[in-house]
Amino acid sequence: MSNIKICLDAGHVGSNYNQSPVVKTYFESAMNWKLHLYLKAELEKRGFEVITTRADQNTDLTVYSRGTAAKGCNVFISLHSNACGTESVDYPVVYRAYDNQNNADELALSLAKMIGQLMGTTQAGRTATRKNDAGGEYYGVLRGARAVGVPFYMLIEHSFHTNTKATKWLSVDANLKKMAVAEADILAAYFKQEAKPESKTEIMGEPVATAAQMALYCRSKNASPQLTSCTLEELAQLFIEEGRVEGVRGDVAFAQSLKETGFFKYGGIVLPSQNNYAGIGALNGNAQGQAASFPTPRIGVRAQVQHLKAYAAASALKNECVDPRFSLVARGSAPYVEWLGAADNPNGKGWAVPGKGYGEGVLSLLDKIIAQETPQTPTEPPKEPDEPTFPAWQTDGLKALTEAGVINSPEYWEGKLGENITVGEVLGILGKTFAKLTE
Repeated sequence: MSNIKICLDAGHVGSNYNQSPVVKTYFESAMNWKLHLYLKAELEKRGFEVITTRADQNTDLTVYSRGTAAKGCNVFISLHSNACGTESVDYPVVYRAYDNQNNADELALSLAKMIGQLMGTTQAGRTATRKNDAGGEYYGVLRGARAVGVPFYMLIEHSFHTNTKATKWLSVDANLKKMAVAEADILAAYFKQEAKPESKTEIMGEPVATAAQMALYCRSKNASPQLTSCTLEELAQLFIEEGRVEGVRGDVAFAQSLKETGFFKYGGIVLPSQNNYAGIGALNGNAQGQAASFPTPRIGVRAQVQHLKAYAAASALKNECVDPRFSLVARGSAPYVEWLGAADNPNGKGWAVPGKGYGEGVLSLLDKIIAQETPQTPTEPPKEPDEPTFPAWQTDGLKALTEAGVINSPEYWEGKLGENITVGEVLGILGKTFAKLTE
């Protein structure tokens, strides 16, 4: 099947509904809310379309309307924990359609058994049904889901919050995340839903961040970076320039430098004067200063960019190779930032060894760089040209001569106010004035 749409319902409203009598810090509503968000994320990773009955934990809806919110969905799941008066009762139960519509018991039992095994409950997981006096579904959420034609609907009780062991298990967020993964896996297998391929960040390409963003973010973490031969702003620009030459994202390389140098605080094997911004040649067991050195900041940046290109691509370098360890890299073995740690790379290669989480650490810094807001220089509106001003006797004179018919092109003469005029122009005006007087 494809295009499976699931509606998740966090049972009960608010953050402090149904307090456990045996573990006072546990509230069923809080657990349900966390679990349904974890489950939503895991289901979406596996290609499901997921909606929830409520966008806010404190939105109070009737149980029936929460069920009808699943209209158009293939599956409705309401998440809960159970309660009873006996401490020893400890098993999950999944309530499914009373008439086993669409053979719902098969899926429900798979979920119930898995939950029991994962939680280590005393009694095994099971399924159940419950009808009201009219012969329909007892639980309002299930009744509502059935009313709008949802093929698979169920209410999952994650054991009993009247059992101490089960309640303590459900109180741990890490356990709820495991539960979300396991439940999502069961649903994905049942509906033959394939996971969406995870997008990865390529090392090769154009930078997203600007040099200004890179420098500003670094200064927010270290106001006095230990750079001996250039300013931080100049260094950031070098990363952009050298990255573009080789087709490597300069912002990725800069983020890596922040990770390697601790925002240019150094303090490890590499010294600031070595212009080595990524620990090239700094091996475990080396003494301070026993790493690659480069004559200028640009050459240091160039070496790092070339080393990244060695991992990311098999294409030839544009500049002469200055990376002393370029030839040691398996070309193209780590095209993604996520693969820069050997432990995270299916090829088993990487900049960092074992380097678990190394690439994610670089990406975390990169995201913060890209989110950095740079101050904008205010732009002044263009100044309107000043209107020329002339004494009133001049403009009045022009007006009088125009009305008298001496001047018949006032626009021409208005443009010449304030300018020198020729003797000929003066004689022309006087002559015409005299003629008018003698008419």
